[in-house]
Amino acid sequence: MYKHSAQKYSGGCFYLLRKKEDAVVFLGTAFIAHQGGYLLTASHLIGDDYEGLMAGRPGITEEFLPLSLETVQALALEVVKADQATNTALLKFSRPVVLDTPDHLLGNVENVMLGSSLVCLGFPFGHRDVHALAVQRALISSKLMWKDYTNLFLFDTAVHSGMAGGPLINTDDGRVIGIVIGRFLPDEEGGDFVQGDHPDHETSFSYAVSIEYGKKMLADMGLEVL
Repeated sequence: MYKHSAQKYSGGCFYLLRKKEDAVVFLGTAFIAHQGGYLLTASHLIGDDYEGLMAGRPGITEEFLPLSLETVQALALEVVKADQATNTALLKFSRPVVLDTPDHLLGNVENVMLGSSLVCLGFPFGHRDVHALAVQRALISSKLMWKDYTNLFLFDTAVHSGMAGGPLINTDDGRVIGIVIGRFLPDEEGGDFVQGDHPDHETSFSYAVSIEYGKKMLADMGLEVL
């Protein structure tokens, strides 16, 4: 079941980049949410700077890949909508792109039970120019509502920062139920939660924001939610 979910979405995961003058900076992960060229990711990755965003991916293969690629091919992105409160962002390729989009992409979060098996995908070491897609497995540990009434999935795998923005997939039906944000650590002020970054703390739990917020962004655009 893990293999099926990973293979289904491996071609739909992209590394998220920002081009600044002559430099290209790795931000995290994004994934296909609609065949019209729309991607979902975590809004804290892009912040308030919408310029120079790009998405790329390594060749999809089962063969061994080099850690780093000599040439990174990436396509320009536009920000359709970003919501810092729910840490969700909807992006779109600036030019038409032919995509091999899986059927039945986005799931129904109400049907997700504690203990459900999960897979998350992303580019964990992109900050070190590692361009290989990685797969991690997990279980739903808890379903939480944060102080601003944002719904979260807590899961029992410690993800690395580059996984942020990637899909959290329920292996029961092979559908995306959340957008990975990062390590989870309760904080009374909520500042660390919003940023999704805990450099001074270690925890074995990570969290994802519910896919319902991404689905609403697509529906607000008049797009069919698959």
